[in-house]
Amino acid sequence: GPGLKWTAPVNWQSRPASAMRKATYSVPGENGAAGDLSVTAFPGDVGGELANLNRWRGQLQLPPLAETEIAGAVTRLSPNGLNITLVDFSGGTAEKPVRLLGAIVPFGGATWFFKLTGPVNLVAKEKPAFLNFVQSLQAP
Repeated sequence: GPGLKWTAPVNWQSRPASAMRKATYSVPGENGAAGDLSVTAFPGDVGGELANLNRWRGQLQLPPLAETEIAGAVTRLSPNGLNITLVDFSGGTAEKPVRLLGAIVPFGGATWFFKLTGPVNLVAKEKPAFLNFVQSLQAP
C-alpha cells in the first residue's frame, strides 16, 4: 500500500533499509555512542496496540502493561490527519540501560512503527528531534 513520508533530522544518518525495514537511521551520540531508528510497517493491526507496546517492553526487559495501564503509558498525537501513539520506555540492565522512544501509526491498512533505541542519555538528548520527526509524518 501507500507509504508515509517524513523529514528526518539532519544529524541522523540514513542507512540501507533491510527486508523488514522501510528505513534505518543511525543517530550519533557522544564518545562513539549511537542510537538506532527503525521504520517498519506490517499489514493490519499486528496484534493490536497493547501487544505491540508489550513487545517493545519485553525488548527492554520490562514487565508487560495491563490494558488498564495503556492510557498512562502513552501520548496521543494527530498531526497531518494521522493518529499516532507515542511511548517513552527505559529499561535494559544495570550494566546496559536502554531507552526506547516509539510511535505506532495506523495508515493505509497497515501499522507503521517508528522506534528509536539507544543509550539513555543519547535518547534523552534526541527526544525533541524524534518528536519533530514523528510530527513531520504525512500521507503521500
